[in-house]
Amino acid sequence: MEENNKLLLSKGKKYNFLFDTSTILYFQEMHKYCGASIFKAIEECPDVTFFVLNDVLSELMQGSKAINPTQLGSFLNHILNVESSMDRSRKENRFLISEDGEIKYIVLNSISATDYAQILVCQNHPQLTLVANDKKMIKSAAQVIKGRRTLGIPSFLDRLLVLYPDNERLKVLKKTGDELFVKKHAFGNISEDKFNETVKLRK
Repeated sequence: MEENNKLLLSKGKKYNFLFDTSTILYFQEMHKYCGASIFKAIEECPDVTFFVLNDVLSELMQGSKAINPTQLGSFLNHILNVESSMDRSRKENRFLISEDGEIKYIVLNSISATDYAQILVCQNHPQLTLVANDKKMIKSAAQVIKGRRTLGIPSFLDRLLVLYPDNERLKVLKKTGDELFVKKHAFGNISEDKFNETVKLRK
């Protein structure tokens, strides 16, 4: 926790967002389609930065949609450590929360160890706002992370556009997301049929 405090103190800004795995993967898909990079957009927003957990970066380097090693530079100085000791093979959703001056223990729907770790880090560090795509994760996080610090991807883009309404990359990303993704609370699953159909129309 101390190392995370040091990084947030040295690299944090006025608005600090923690990206989950699917958030980054969806921004990658959007980049392939429209050419706009969320990382470049954030660089153009002086009061905004992002962070990822080391476990998330590990997930991003695996599977068929793994990021290219050359893309790792985007994450340097943005990596926070997991503060949970939960076994990655387990699913859990138990948190201690403060309510009406009392510490209470709540049990919610089971989520992955990585999702749990991200919610816990945001709970421990109130300067962080979680940006997630998974509906179950968002629902759980909203009950644990106080102060409207849980966002789906569209809400995240809306918030940045309020801060930086003239940022062209953000405008392109917002428009692309509205075209390619189907759920309102977050982008949900990519609609492959809609994606392929829209790409054909754009060619």
